[in-house]
Amino acid sequence: MAVPLGEPRLDAALPEGGLELGVVHEIVPAGPGDMAATLGFGLGLLARIAAARPGPVLWATTRDPGRHGTAYPPGLAAAGFDPGRLIHLAVGTAQDVLWALEEGLATPGFAAVLGILARDGRRYDFTASRRLSLRAAAGGGTAIVLRAVGGATDAAGTTAAATRWAVAARPSVPVRHPGHAMPGLGPPRWHVELLRCKRGRPHDWLVEWDHETLRFHLAAPLADRAPVPQTAVRPQAATGWRAA
Repeated sequence: MAVPLGEPRLDAALPEGGLELGVVHEIVPAGPGDMAATLGFGLGLLARIAAARPGPVLWATTRDPGRHGTAYPPGLAAAGFDPGRLIHLAVGTAQDVLWALEEGLATPGFAAVLGILARDGRRYDFTASRRLSLRAAAGGGTAIVLRAVGGATDAAGTTAAATRWAVAARPSVPVRHPGHAMPGLGPPRWHVELLRCKRGRPHDWLVEWDHETLRFHLAAPLADRAPVPQTAVRPQAATGWRAA
């Protein structure tokens, strides 16, 4: 079973015509400053799964105040995800995050589990990913693992995940509102690369997230629309996710 991402060209690159359920998906930042963008894209995937599957969602991260990974309910709601479905777990180590993901996948009723390894990703190796994959296959749950590049498994390393994505922040297109002198932020925008996918077609796209329809779509330059001249407006960062 798969959940479409809402953009036909993304779905066409995936073997099931969408994001496969009952497996592990990895997301890594394309660069040192892209962890917030990685979290934003991961939240979009989570919202797509949650829209198709009932039940709560487990969000596991290490205790690291002020860093990426702490869930912010208003930010989740603004992105289109119901924070009332979230079970937020802050633990001491990356090993605890992996244990929580395994237990979540083994618990009937969870729509999905998401783990954030923003600092210490050394515990996440092939063995850890294989354990998660076996739990996901046995129970039908889906795991999303966000991790920093480096440690035991880098962006080119081997794991048992069904897909691996790399995400980089891109400027969003400012949106002008009548009666306001300054434009507001447009939809969050990322450069997303499908690095690995079993039976899929790795590719890269410039995508945006629509929080009202809960869909990804290609951003202007790749959707046959004229891009906004960069000299005409001041670019706005697309990583302002209060969920991070």
